[in-house]
Amino acid sequence: MNVVFATAEVSPIAKTGGLGDVCGSLPKALQALGHDVVIFMPFYRQARQWLEKNGAEVHQLMPTVVIPWANWIAEATFLRTNLPGTNIPVVLVANDFFFERDHLYADAPDGWHDYLLRYTFFCRAVIRACELLDIRADILHCHDWHTALLPLYLDSGLRSVSQFSGARSVYTIHNLNYQGVSGRDAFALTGLHSRYWAPDALEHYGTLNPMKGAILFADQVTTVSPNYGHEIQTPQHGAGLDGVLRVVRRKFTGILNGIDTEEWNPLTDPHIPVNYDETMLREKTRLKRALAKEAGLKFSQKTPIIGAISRLVQQKGFQLLLPVFDRLLAAGAQLVILGSGETDLENALVSLGERHRDRACVWIGFDDALAHRIYAGADMLLMPSIYEPCGLNQMYALRYGTIPIVRLTGGLVDTVIPYDGTNLDVANGFGFVAKDPRELQLASWLAMLNYKDGAVWKSLQTNGMEADFSWERSARQYDEIYRRARS
Repeated sequence: MNVVFATAEVSPIAKTGGLGDVCGSLPKALQALGHDVVIFMPFYRQARQWLEKNGAEVHQLMPTVVIPWANWIAEATFLRTNLPGTNIPVVLVANDFFFERDHLYADAPDGWHDYLLRYTFFCRAVIRACELLDIRADILHCHDWHTALLPLYLDSGLRSVSQFSGARSVYTIHNLNYQGVSGRDAFALTGLHSRYWAPDALEHYGTLNPMKGAILFADQVTTVSPNYGHEIQTPQHGAGLDGVLRVVRRKFTGILNGIDTEEWNPLTDPHIPVNYDETMLREKTRLKRALAKEAGLKFSQKTPIIGAISRLVQQKGFQLLLPVFDRLLAAGAQLVILGSGETDLENALVSLGERHRDRACVWIGFDDALAHRIYAGADMLLMPSIYEPCGLNQMYALRYGTIPIVRLTGGLVDTVIPYDGTNLDVANGFGFVAKDPRELQLASWLAMLNYKDGAVWKSLQTNGMEADFSWERSARQYDEIYRRARS
């Protein structure tokens, strides 16, 4: 099939999280199954900087064109590059007013929260580019709220355009908590007929909710793990849309994200000083020693290093770590943390790290190569997420023989099998359920206790490293979703 991806992020060109990782990896797996994929994304400043830094070839596809919609008009320049390491086209939608900003999701220079306007422009630009470049879509695969209007445009008459005459839409929810909600007055920005301002369309308790509209109008709806798919159909986790998701449950599927097993392969990883696989687990000692030296910690093979690589925001649950930080160190662990996010969490963790310089290291920021070294050198990875649609970090850790300690929510339930003393044939980590620092401490203590048993630990490591988290498995499920949408 001809698959058109519309997304706000594509790794490694420009991303802030899992959305970019998925849209940078899934197209490769779909191409391997025989699909022709074209990706559309905004041409952010960060994208331009990445492409320039890496010497990627970029060329303009046509003269700048005008994109009219509703009472708005804006210019778009369409540029072409390839998804790194592939021949998959990435069409970059350029408009400096909308996308030449300090951060991907920064407000307008005058402080206006123009997120709905800029991504409505992006959706209209995707449509216009397909018309002008004769890109014919069998499947229009839309990701998160930024592209949520596309299934509604398809319903509202877009199929009369030859490039979309046979198109069906698939909408993927990466994080239900970000819905693009705007006030009622913003409906005029969409250019849609007034019939779409209704409770069975975009209107949601007097507000404009693009994600709700996409859920209702897409031919198929997916999310990024089976367990998260179940969770968000409940009032506790549904962010106000659980009822809508229950209504469309027959076309709603949870598909676990995969990881790029070429990038995340300890046997070939260029970012780590020693390469290894599940038959060479003793090499992790050398990697652990190197990580301890880099973090300024005293190395001891008997002392487990607990790593954490994350956005430091409330969703990721690091507020649960703060009250028991000292206790974990006193129990015999060392902590290595890499991340950035909310200032209060950053400051609190940095303060604790400075107080325990010999047993903890906190790096603020993000460094991809350093992240690889932490996955390889740490003994355990901590993910105390309050909610986690899928999570990729636990899969990276498992791939590297690093045992995850997670709060059992969302996709963490689908990937981490806690060791309970009887299931060593399948277990690969440790988990806790309650949003309670004491539960985090207990799960970590159990992991540290089992770390002392070399045979148990090696079994946990081997189970994780032999698991299949490749995109090939997930892509076959998306292939089935595409066929359902077309049937």
